[in-house]
Amino acid sequence: MIEEQLRRSAVERAYRDHADHVYRVAFAILHDSEAASDATHDAFARAYERWEQYDANRPLRAWLHGIVAHAALDAIRRRRVRERTARALGHVSELTEASGAGDPAGDAVRHRVVEEGLATLTPQARAAVVLRHYYGYDYAEIASFLQTSPGNVGSLLSRAHADLRLQLAVGSDADPADSPTEFRIPAAGLSGDRRPDR
Repeated sequence: MIEEQLRRSAVERAYRDHADHVYRVAFAILHDSEAASDATHDAFARAYERWEQYDANRPLRAWLHGIVAHAALDAIRRRRVRERTARALGHVSELTEASGAGDPAGDAVRHRVVEEGLATLTPQARAAVVLRHYYGYDYAEIASFLQTSPGNVGSLLSRAHADLRLQLAVGSDADPADSPTEFRIPAAGLSGDRRPDR
């Protein structure tokens, strides 16, 4: 209990003495006052959690700057993935709407089934699908965006492709073996007929 109080007191003092400097670093990276404020608070929360890692022979401000730089870069990565996913999911809708040249009812069904299929994936799998098939990033690039390994990206995509094929087949009342041809997401390469190059 005493150790916890000492830690809290030390971090509160660090906040009073260094919050402005920490915020400046965050703002320099993020160029957004609200995001910089969030990163500053995140940095001090991380400092509190890792206080025993602080080496008293080093300047405290430099240690805090290192923490906030990582917090800000993490925020940028999360923001990029969210933005790309949002843009790409909008693009999915546009492509799906534009893809049907015949029956409007069939187009509406395909549109709904594609959106529902993507919605069933986990956020990480959805991001991997979008980054791979709509933006053409390779496995290593996607891994860096999602902070995972290229091998895990391959697993995410493999499972996502299988889930989407099944979802598209169910939504179309078609045989799952026929669904890749009948209900393929336009220009997305989700048919599973070939594995993307790594």
